[in-house]
Amino acid sequence: MILCCGEALIDFVPQKDQSGRSLYQPCPGGSPYNTAIALGRLQVPTASFCGLSNDFFGSMLLKHLQQSGVSTEWVRHLERDTTLAFVSADSADGEVEYAFYGRETADRSLEKGDLPQVLPEEIKVLQFGSVSLVLEPTASTMELLMQRESGQRMISLDPNIRPGLIPDREVFRERFEKWLDSTDLLKASITDLEWIYPDAEIFSTIERILETTKVNLVMLTSGEKGSWACTSKQRVHEKAERIVVKDAVGAGDSFHAAVLCRLWEIGAIDSTSLADLNESELKQILGFANKIAAITCSRSGADSPWRKELD
Repeated sequence: MILCCGEALIDFVPQKDQSGRSLYQPCPGGSPYNTAIALGRLQVPTASFCGLSNDFFGSMLLKHLQQSGVSTEWVRHLERDTTLAFVSADSADGEVEYAFYGRETADRSLEKGDLPQVLPEEIKVLQFGSVSLVLEPTASTMELLMQRESGQRMISLDPNIRPGLIPDREVFRERFEKWLDSTDLLKASITDLEWIYPDAEIFSTIERILETTKVNLVMLTSGEKGSWACTSKQRVHEKAERIVVKDAVGAGDSFHAAVLCRLWEIGAIDSTSLADLNESELKQILGFANKIAAITCSRSGADSPWRKELD
């Protein structure tokens, strides 16, 4: 089982009515939440560890997990509001920006006492990312879980940078590099790494990460330019699929889920197995992940495909 750990919120995604007026549709979202949904729809045993409000948005988020086949055993229910995120997707390539609304909301309020004391052996992978690693107290809670379980289970990390929520780049960079010492698989976009390391060349940064941290596999995305898989032995590129982009909401999360899905299916869910992946295996993983991300981009919001759509 894969346990996805982090924020769960409501994205308000822009739509147009028949007269051309802008409307906003509420959609379940949050980076690790989207990854859990995508994994569940791909029929990978998956659970979510997140904080959900008892309000009607929280009920929507809970129902969406359950309908997608995701276990909610480790969901924490809190008497807090749900975080809201308004999405802007005005660019030609569908790239998105977010405006977040919520202080002391449910997904941002997880404390150390909310952590599962012991995780069952069936959980082989923990996935972390994005807003939940930035905003306290949830950030410290997730960091503690990551450090506690590192070495016992595979750790997968997607920083999924939201610059508006990070007041100090230097402080974030130091914390990020601490996470890498607990991480086996790093999924990131070129935009993420350029923001974290603005003065460094991307692949030099990746080589340094692979040489000096616990990370053994880096999966790098760049929208229409495709994606790369990098280990200490391989650097493989796969072109993006040609599609009409509706928006890019959840694209990186569904890519991450597809990578984890393929790794789960071939049994490469430990640090050594990641390091030993060959060129053919990496190309197959990238191709599948690009396909899943492309389908997500062809639809509005973080609406990842179901396994039956791929058959």
